[in-house]
Amino acid sequence: MSTSPAAGPDDTRPDDSWLTTDPAWAGVRQEVIDVDGRPVRVLRADATGDGAAPQLLVHGLGGSAANWIDVIAPLAARGPVVAVDLPGFGHTRIVDSDRLTVPGHVSFVRHVVDALGWERATVHGNSMGGLVATHLAARHPDVVERLVLVSPALPPSCALRLLPPSVPAVQGMLTMGVPSIGGTVLAAATGRDVRPARALLGLIFTDPDAVRPTLLQAMAADALSGDPDQLADRRLALRASTASIARLWLEPGPTWRAIRAVTAPTLVLGGTADALVPARVLRHVLAARPDWRGELITDRRHALMLSEPHEFLAHVEDWLTTHRRAA
Repeated sequence: MSTSPAAGPDDTRPDDSWLTTDPAWAGVRQEVIDVDGRPVRVLRADATGDGAAPQLLVHGLGGSAANWIDVIAPLAARGPVVAVDLPGFGHTRIVDSDRLTVPGHVSFVRHVVDALGWERATVHGNSMGGLVATHLAARHPDVVERLVLVSPALPPSCALRLLPPSVPAVQGMLTMGVPSIGGTVLAAATGRDVRPARALLGLIFTDPDAVRPTLLQAMAADALSGDPDQLADRRLALRASTASIARLWLEPGPTWRAIRAVTAPTLVLGGTADALVPARVLRHVLAARPDWRGELITDRRHALMLSEPHEFLAHVEDWLTTHRRAA
């Protein structure tokens, strides 16, 4: 499988000029790679350090590879880094063979690893991406060297204990649709009506007013770009993936079996103020896997790598260093 930039007959390369607007993103580039004959958008950075496994970053529901933009270059100090757009999200178009479900995303990510020519990788997953990464690690232990779960969308222990999602959680899942996310972020970035934007950004950022303009503009540009068919892809992927997560929450047995089956060293990061994945869910998971390292950070929300990239990087670096010493 090819890892060079590739374009299918209907592929239009997404604009990447936003990558030049912030010095924090120096060294990060956008590519369209070939995965089983279909074009897939990635953001990547070459290794700037030695001796570590490649790192693959998997975004959450309604997100894209751009959700990892602030941590891609720093993570490259430990090895090459690739953040990927799942099918229908970001700038990876849907093809007929796609299953827009959690199991389908697991299979897709496995093929991405092969396409990159990697044997093993440290896999980072946020929200739905954390759920996907957990199942990937359980199904393909030979591929996942380490696992970093950021507010992973994991269910309670059994269906009888499943609580209905909170109102903020439901609203958050719905408002993560496209183009709503682009519109609300664009409103904040351009000074228009910021009330919807604040509600959405408040699920991620402790202080939405403190988000730097370059990040807001980049999020808006990435979410809004694309033709009408591409925007329709994003809506379809959002609906289908949401339904798949709901099924796994209502019937949590397969996910709990996956949690118990993971053999890779695992770091779980969450926030006590996360309305989408409450801290109690992660505490329950960590109680079942005391060998996993967990950090529930006071007053942090749903996407630590986006809202507090320096904190995310500090926790990951400390864990990797400690794990390496223990090994």
